[in-house]
Amino acid sequence: MGFFTLILVALWLLKSLWLTPGTRLGLSAGQLLSLDLLSLLLVIPAAYYTWKLFAVIRRRLLWKIRRRLILAHTLIGAIPVLLIVFIFYISALLLYYQFSYYLILNQIGIHTAQLHAFNYSLLSGLQPATDGTREGSTELRSFLTEDARYLLGTYPSAAIILHTADPASGSNLVLGAGAVNPDLLDNYVVPGWVEGGEFSGLILEDLQPALYAGSAGGAGDNGQGRLFLRSIVAGEYRPGAPMTVECSVPFDRHLLERLKAAIGQEMLLAKHVDVSSLNVMLQDTGILRSDVVSSTFDLGSEEAVGRPVWSILLYPISWAMGAETEQADGNMLFVELSTSTLVQNLFRAEGSVSQTIVGVLKIVVGFFLVVEIVSLLTGILLTKSITNAVHNLDRGTEFIRRGDFSHRVVVKSEDQLGALARSFNQMTEYVQSLVRERVQKERLERELEIAREVQEQLFPPKAPRLSGLEVSGLCLPARIVSGDYYDFLPLEGGRMGMALADICGKGISAALLMANLQATLRSNVFGFQGGRVEGGSNGGEDGSVSGLVKILNHQIHNYTSANKFASFFYAVYDDRSCSLTYCNAGHNPPLYFTERECRRLTEGGTVVGIFPEAEYQQETIRMGPGDMILAYTDGIVECVNEYGEEFGEARLEALVRRNRHLSAEDLQKAVVEQVLEWAFEEERDDDMTLIVAKFSR
Repeated sequence: MGFFTLILVALWLLKSLWLTPGTRLGLSAGQLLSLDLLSLLLVIPAAYYTWKLFAVIRRRLLWKIRRRLILAHTLIGAIPVLLIVFIFYISALLLYYQFSYYLILNQIGIHTAQLHAFNYSLLSGLQPATDGTREGSTELRSFLTEDARYLLGTYPSAAIILHTADPASGSNLVLGAGAVNPDLLDNYVVPGWVEGGEFSGLILEDLQPALYAGSAGGAGDNGQGRLFLRSIVAGEYRPGAPMTVECSVPFDRHLLERLKAAIGQEMLLAKHVDVSSLNVMLQDTGILRSDVVSSTFDLGSEEAVGRPVWSILLYPISWAMGAETEQADGNMLFVELSTSTLVQNLFRAEGSVSQTIVGVLKIVVGFFLVVEIVSLLTGILLTKSITNAVHNLDRGTEFIRRGDFSHRVVVKSEDQLGALARSFNQMTEYVQSLVRERVQKERLERELEIAREVQEQLFPPKAPRLSGLEVSGLCLPARIVSGDYYDFLPLEGGRMGMALADICGKGISAALLMANLQATLRSNVFGFQGGRVEGGSNGGEDGSVSGLVKILNHQIHNYTSANKFASFFYAVYDDRSCSLTYCNAGHNPPLYFTERECRRLTEGGTVVGIFPEAEYQQETIRMGPGDMILAYTDGIVECVNEYGEEFGEARLEALVRRNRHLSAEDLQKAVVEQVLEWAFEEERDDDMTLIVAKFSR
């Protein structure tokens, strides 16, 4: 990476310093593009070295336990607290927004209900005034003007429109009071969607905006898109002559002042505002002032600049269509976002209860601040005590690493850290003894390795060669040394002895007994080389195989302890007569395979080494072409898989039958491979020993 970075930096310098505009003309576009791409490759070493720098800083920053604890306290304590405070603050703002939204809609509903009630009262007063037939428009206008002053006293910019038939002429009569353009009254119509001639609510005037454009505080654009609180009721001043009365209150400064008095927040009504802009800031009052319809803000003061406001979507009814609308060219209401104002409204100074609550809140906040400071100091002291103990232990490990086991850590506390320091001191006392024990263990392991090499010399290096019999043997120790034994004994006259034994126990004791058995067997067999026995075998005192096993049993019993014994199988093969004489002393019965059947060689007696006067029998079998003998120890058939199922003699027999066409050595390898594949645990519980003898004549 360093060499790569140097090349890229050199190319970048070449491009930046030496390739002037004049020299660039001598390069082709492809060459310039290649230089640009190579310069971009600087991102790779930059990212690599940034990551390496971060790793170094992190390693040095977090190497000390004290820094780790401080960082952990910050991540566990401070950051969650800040997140919780932030979440509560955001939740409070949203709740504040929703609460303000609810209060505004509630106040709009209250004013709408008051307007509707006045309209009903006005209609009720107009009907008696029109009961006679002599009254004309002058009397109606006088009565309407007289009653309208009550509404105009509350809402100075309100508009009242009476629509009926002229009592004298019977033609349409439209009268207005308040902020109404009298020149356009003749064009006044009631939308057809007003069912039953009655309605009350918030509307967006998009049918006859010019009719109300002359109202106080008009927004220009002929009043297009202005918001109104409107109530319309219907009645009859005579049978068959309907009459409607409409009262409208625009969203202007007068109404905003009333809403401000109810919720205590500054408000502003603007036009041509994007509905998607839910939050705006009064950053540029020069631009915003041109779009303001009405406001309780003092937009001429510098304090208005930068004050946050929230938009309130009111969803008025389109007066022309009769459906809710949020068109962008309509008016938008904004409410001041000021937590200080909200707190002042919630805890006004008029009541003693609010002052008491404020005092309690101050006490609670002060208490939590004191608790936080005490917790911080306590955490610092606890962190220091922990890190000091860890530092002392770290220094102690340095002494041990140098081999100074006399160093002791000073115990200053009666807590878990103090117990850890005492345990460390005890550990230093034991380390030296453990080192000595390790040296002794290594010496024993070397001796066991030597014992394994010696034991391997006890097994036959290779099987004797006979014209009619092919033999192969193998022993796989479960541990360093084995308690199993197999041997091939070359005899005179074209004969060979085969021995297989399994010593009780494991480890060194079994290996020593195995060596004793091997020596005893060989001394007995080769001591009677001159004797001829029935069946063509060499044996013990009577020259038979069973006699040899009997002598071996007596000698093992005399030379070993009472709890030591061995299962033993011994056979002598005569190549001239193609016969096999065997004696099985408590061993797993070897399998004898012919072309038609498989039988177990069980003739013999009990294990050797327990009963000194035990008697043994022998059997002689004649071997034919293709016959085969498989002798094994229990480590072969008792090997278990992951489900605890043993390999078993049946699987062994089936395996041999499938592979009986193989040579003795290949068959031995196939059996061992299959058994090891069956085994679940890598470390076996028992030794595995196997002898395969195949008659090929």
